[in-house]
Amino acid sequence: MSGPAMSASGSGQAPAQAHVQSRIYGGGTPTTVDLDRFSAAASTLNGAATALSRLSAEWRAATIRLQQLKTRAPFCPRLGGTPLSPTAGVGLASAGLTGAGPFAATVVHVSLDYPRVSAQIIARADEADRLAERLTSLADQIIRAYSLYSQAEHAAARILGETLQTVAVAKPEWAAAGLALLASGSVVAGSAKEGRFNPIYAITGTWWAQEGLLAGLGARMTGKTGRMGILKGVLATDEVNDAAGRISGVSAPANNLLFGDRLEVREIHPAKGIGGTATIADTLTNVHDMRLNKVDYGSIAIQQYRREDGKTAWMVTVPGTDGHLDSPFSWQTNVELMSSDARQRMAADSARMVDEAMRQAGIRPNDPVAIVGHSQGGIVAAVIASDRKQRYNVQHIVTAGSPVANHPVGGTWVTSVEMNDELVSNLDGSRNPVSPGWLTVRGTSQPMGSAAGTAVENTDGRKFITHDMNYMKAAWKDAQSLGSPALKSHEEHFGRTINGTLVSTRYYRGRISRTGPDSPP
Repeated sequence: MSGPAMSASGSGQAPAQAHVQSRIYGGGTPTTVDLDRFSAAASTLNGAATALSRLSAEWRAATIRLQQLKTRAPFCPRLGGTPLSPTAGVGLASAGLTGAGPFAATVVHVSLDYPRVSAQIIARADEADRLAERLTSLADQIIRAYSLYSQAEHAAARILGETLQTVAVAKPEWAAAGLALLASGSVVAGSAKEGRFNPIYAITGTWWAQEGLLAGLGARMTGKTGRMGILKGVLATDEVNDAAGRISGVSAPANNLLFGDRLEVREIHPAKGIGGTATIADTLTNVHDMRLNKVDYGSIAIQQYRREDGKTAWMVTVPGTDGHLDSPFSWQTNVELMSSDARQRMAADSARMVDEAMRQAGIRPNDPVAIVGHSQGGIVAAVIASDRKQRYNVQHIVTAGSPVANHPVGGTWVTSVEMNDELVSNLDGSRNPVSPGWLTVRGTSQPMGSAAGTAVENTDGRKFITHDMNYMKAAWKDAQSLGSPALKSHEEHFGRTINGTLVSTRYYRGRISRTGPDSPP
């Protein structure tokens, strides 16, 4: 689903684009010395910005003082910037006011062009403000690039989530009422500012509470409501996954009964596909292009690369939920993928389909593999990395808007791109782990009309769902602009995994039915 580009009604101007600012978590933590050095640099920049703001204020105050001076002498031509005519000079001389005294030197020989001086003062003040803003921005970029507060922020988010989870378990009616009030208030405020009704603000206004409340719902569904259950829930993060496992025990057989569980996977040849992959940004573009080029209906792409060291490497691109009932990527399949039970996860139609396509493509156990997926596709990537370790050497996965925090990916590197207010990546009820091998870029959509951060393609002044791949790509692009060493290390690892010449791109489509071929065990 992507946001349509709309024209500004009646204005004749190009519509304003949405903007995103990103923060980086994990991917390697700077040393204490580094943190002190970067913190000091950020503090120095902020201090210089404050000094410049004060200088700007002093410049602007000078215009007020000049105005007061001019007001005290309203008929003085010099303060108005009016040059004296020869006649006026003669008149002053005849009045005896052109002597050698200080008055003569000030009035006759010095002309104060008040408007021009005032304009110059305002210009200097504006320059100071711009420089102060730039220094503040640099300080912010240092902080975001080196994640100087990521550990503290991550811990604070965990505490908030567990607190909300406890409330949701102990007093679910309070949690429901508070969520409804917060969501409705956000819709009213956001719609009033936008000038049109937009229910998306319900998600935007509640993003910070979503993980904790979903974890609380999961705990209630699994019976963790007593004191000991609540205490265990505070120490755990997989309540949603446990609940998904219970739901799958009922939903999976029902789904198989209604739509079948026979899987057919065959190679297809679309008119337009995707390009090569060299960077993480390329993978995000390709998974987006799969949908734009309509190669997403139960379909994935598998690219073969010949590396410089002679090895064959593979890039697997997996789009998200397509919503078709005969597709392996149907809505109901998400629940099985989220289960805490490995057998349930691999029994999910989309996981079976990708597994079979990788087998048909000829991927061998020792071949380096990278997988990128959006939404459900990202969950599938985490499932393959977690539960097919004996069959595939998945070295790096890239997820976009996928709830994968509790999947046991082991030694696989994970690069996750998420948006705070997209909801879907919060469905796991937990923040992603923070480690050198797991980097999370978490974007924040800016208020409509703001130009801070990176522009989102194909958007306008209307608030749209940020689960869209246009937002994911903008979040990654904004993170790249920070020059983060952690992000750079993930880029390098991804590059080493593929690092070769594209040999082929093949496309596979899966179908679910009651009869027909099935994936081998």
